[in-house]
Order: sequence, then structure tokens, then C-alpha cells
Amino acid sequence: MARLPQDKDRIERATREAQSIIAIERQAREAKTARLRELRLSSEAPVSTGAAKRKPGTKKAARKTIDVR
Repeated sequence: MARLPQDKDRIERATREAQSIIAIERQAREAKTARLRELRLSSEAPVSTGAAKRKPGTKKAARKTIDVR
């Protein structure tokens, strides 16, 4: 079978463009992840301070076990 000639410049250009698009998408994804992480951490901050105010001598209640026979 005869092979078709390949346009190496076109392939290289397409590769560069694809890598450029991938890099742009990666930056957008990382920016979104950072933004969502900041939102999550800012919303968790008030909740975690309530747990720190617990009295030092108190413990969580132990779970009761039921013996089924």
C-alpha cells in the first residue's frame, strides 16, 4: 500500500495548538479549584471554632451496643 505524504508542519502546528489549549484549560481548572477551596475553608472556619469552645473535661457519649441473640 502506498502511504500518503504527511505534512509535518501542519502536525507540529496542531500539536502546539493542542498543548496550548490543554495548558489554558489546566490553568482555568486550577483557578476554579483554588476558588472553591477558599470558599470551602471560609465556610468551615466558623463551624470549627465552635468545636474548639467545648469544655475540656467533656467527652463524646459512648454508643450503646445491643446484644441480639
